[in-house]
Amino acid sequence: MQNEQLSQSLMGLRKADAAYKRIVELSEIIFGEENLLNREAHLRELQFFLEGVKGKDSILTIFNHKAYYPEMEVGQVEFWGDMPHQTYGERMKTILGLLHTDYTDFPLDSVKWLTTVISAIPFDKKINMKTHHCCMRFIRTDGKQIRLFSQGIPIQVDENRNFKYTFNFVQNINNLIKRDYPYYWIRLSYGEHNEFVQTFHSESRVFATRDLLSPREKEILLLIDEDRDTKEIAKKLHISVNTVGNHRSNMIERLGVRDTTALVQLAKMVGMI
Repeated sequence: MQNEQLSQSLMGLRKADAAYKRIVELSEIIFGEENLLNREAHLRELQFFLEGVKGKDSILTIFNHKAYYPEMEVGQVEFWGDMPHQTYGERMKTILGLLHTDYTDFPLDSVKWLTTVISAIPFDKKINMKTHHCCMRFIRTDGKQIRLFSQGIPIQVDENRNFKYTFNFVQNINNLIKRDYPYYWIRLSYGEHNEFVQTFHSESRVFATRDLLSPREKEILLLIDEDRDTKEIAKKLHISVNTVGNHRSNMIERLGVRDTTALVQLAKMVGMI
């Protein structure tokens, strides 16, 4: 039963990811102006694209990084459940109140990390920026658990290329993450070919200029994705079977995923492989 649920979840995530890529292309056209004008027209466009992933635990948002709340949302009722009618700022406070106690540091940590990291990146390298936030655990008022995964791209930046607004595609990946995983992680990639990466993992609380997976781990994961078994991978890379197994276990533990299938899927969603 659990494998069937995971399979259905993966199919939904792949469908949602395809929709996200189309919306990213659209956003380059819609949000090329200086201000977020014609909001209702943009909202209708987002609603149209979300139809393909309705019921898949997804939200599309335009997030204001100065005010720290979403200014536009599509799919929020299905995602968060019944909530009181509130302003965006009030709703953001209500949503943060649903955070599990393991993650109460997330809002401040994430803002501090993103602000510090982006301000330190040279101006000419602040291109093709993509952010990923993963694993934050929320408990809805009806008891449903959400493991939040967010993909974000800037649609407006200031004169220093710091974020003003981002387009975020938020998903519930509860079926991919271990039930009691107590950490979260953030990843920013940038540069002409997204060749630069900055990360933060709440377990170590280190601002790192290396990826969450090492080059060797990515090499092994690509071979796993090719459906190579452990012995084949060990032989191809001239390492022991135990070493392959240790790398696999370490990747699963670090990203918080339930198994190897979820590991491959999440690594693809983030762009690590």
